Amino acid sequence: MRGCLETGGLREIGGWLAAEQLAPGKFELVGFTVDLDVGTHNRFASLPTTHGVQLDGILAANADRNGRVDYLGEWHSHPTFPPVPSDIDVAAMTTMVEESGPSFATLLIVRLLGVGVLQATITTFQRGLPPEQGQLIIDHARLTPVLPGMDLTDKNGRHS
Repeated sequence: MRGCLETGGLREIGGWLAAEQLAPGKFELVGFTVDLDVGTHNRFASLPTTHGVQLDGILAANADRNGRVDYLGEWHSHPTFPPVPSDIDVAAMTTMVEESGPSFATLLIVRLLGVGVLQATITTFQRGLPPEQGQLIIDHARLTPVLPGMDLTDKNGRHS
């Protein structure tokens, strides 16, 4: 994800999260989709056509996992703002879980601070309940440079 954030620069980027449920309320992120082209300095829109194809690739790459890997939620960057959900973010996620789609979803917001620091918040949205802050645990021993289903080649053919 760090490479994507570096490529996105000062534009917001984002996508969908795919995770395996390990226990009730505990998920392991196994992949994420990304769109490096549609964001602006203060806005990102998640377009289903772009992310659906990438998510299908992540699900296929993880078909052999014991648990169920599925859509977990959304993520996007706030390169020039603190990684806190805006009123627009909260309204969009609340509408999604209350009126359509899944009854539960997470929102991960990330911000790259310098070379080695990734600042993030994770908020969970569940139908009929107020948003709740989650806990994000990064297992550095299990990090892989490229997640299944990801193509980190930018418009100039460079790998990030």
